[in-house]
Amino acid sequence: MEIKLFCVFIVFIILFSPFVIALSYPDVNYTAENGIIFVQNVTTGEKKPLYLHGVSWFGFELKDHVVYGLDKRNWKDILKDVKRLGFNAIRLPFCSESIRPDTRPSPERINYELNPDLKNLTSLEIMEKIIEYANSIGLYILLDYHRIGCEEIEPLWYTENYSEEQYIKDWIFLAKRFGKYPNVIGADIKNEPHGEAGWGTGDERDFRLFAEKVGREILKVAPHWLIFVEGTQYTHVPNIDEIIEKKGWWTFWGENLMGVKDYPVRLPRGKVVYSPHVYGPSVYMMDYFKSPDFPNNMPIIWETHFGYLTDLNYTLVIGEWGGNYEGLDKVWQDAFVKWLIKKKIYNFFYWCLNPESGDTGGIFLDDWKTVNWEKMRVIYRLIKAANPEFEEPLYIILKTNATTSILGVGERIRIYWYTNGKVIDSNFAHSSEGEMNITVTKSMTLYIIVKKGNQTLRKELKLYVIGGNYGSNISTTQLVTPKKGGERISTSLKLAISLLFILLFVWYLLREKH
Repeated sequence: MEIKLFCVFIVFIILFSPFVIALSYPDVNYTAENGIIFVQNVTTGEKKPLYLHGVSWFGFELKDHVVYGLDKRNWKDILKDVKRLGFNAIRLPFCSESIRPDTRPSPERINYELNPDLKNLTSLEIMEKIIEYANSIGLYILLDYHRIGCEEIEPLWYTENYSEEQYIKDWIFLAKRFGKYPNVIGADIKNEPHGEAGWGTGDERDFRLFAEKVGREILKVAPHWLIFVEGTQYTHVPNIDEIIEKKGWWTFWGENLMGVKDYPVRLPRGKVVYSPHVYGPSVYMMDYFKSPDFPNNMPIIWETHFGYLTDLNYTLVIGEWGGNYEGLDKVWQDAFVKWLIKKKIYNFFYWCLNPESGDTGGIFLDDWKTVNWEKMRVIYRLIKAANPEFEEPLYIILKTNATTSILGVGERIRIYWYTNGKVIDSNFAHSSEGEMNITVTKSMTLYIIVKKGNQTLRKELKLYVIGGNYGSNISTTQLVTPKKGGERISTSLKLAISLLFILLFVWYLLREKH
């Protein structure tokens, strides 16, 4: 009888253990092998390469405790635009307070008329809605522990008031809560270790040792996840750091992965992704950006900091890169993308979606609708290198080198344009790309209409001309109905004289009364 009961028990375990496991995590597994990320269907065994073309959407890591843009747009529409633009992943930064069950977002950050379904929700509940809807439209999510205290990026993964143990508990909590969603690919365990954080030092400041510790705990709960490990600022191992010190090849926070060669993260190799943060002159003006041979001097620097890892068959995902894409920063981003393509490093998360980022700007402009297509154009080069069949959406870039659309008579400016569609009408352009120099003598509107498939777009550039050098003090909002410069000045003069006469008349009446 006992043997029969034991056999029944064993059969029960065999039959129902897959069901128990399925309750813990979905029918998917992510691995990193020889520089490529794979997504595998656990049931069928089918495994496909996955190139992460992502963008960071920040806000949960700040005291507002919610992603930005919700005061201007519906949250689902933002996600749909991310997908429409060609991204397939979002990196969600957060801080410790935002993942507490009772934390609520700052009400001024959400327009509840546009987002009625977010009313009365906690920050964590809003995060879960974003993850769930992203899954439904095919967007992957990377969770990023960006800050502990929601005000600054701490150098280490613990502070005087926040223990390493609590930090690890936070990750276990998130893995249990969000591990059930198949689109959550993993944990970016600590944003930008810097300062005293080291790599290979063997003490409590050794980020490599912490990555192993927290990684083991996360994988116990979410074995299908990937563990994203950023670099540090310094390794604090003298014979490694001396290379950058002698040459002046200083690293950005989170960029230095030079210690991996001698001190790799000792987790299952297929579960580790190295994720450096790399920036250009708009974030900080390193001396090597001022070099006479810039940007040709950059590949050897990138190679030294982290690029060499591809030759060791490690998998790299650029965790942050970006900038304002102007001047030297444009040169830097163009060179960086060219190098990434040459190295076949196609996985990335661009910083960032938000226009509120002071040193980089965003993919969206201030209205959270208009797209910075110049940034998208350089991003598309990288996406198309990984997937030549990728079809970028129709867009037009039309701009001038002038800092304002209000110009003086005789001012000489450069106009340039680019579109990935066919020009079907324009009063200046006959090709899809070009530039021209013009001397402005009168107000004008340049327009271009392009077509791609069944889509048609029109873009205009309005230039207003006034006599003299008054343009810099007049805002474009005053110029909805353009007038000639003489009319504008005479009208303003008449108004000023009228006000003067009124004041004199009031003064005279008061004087007579007394």
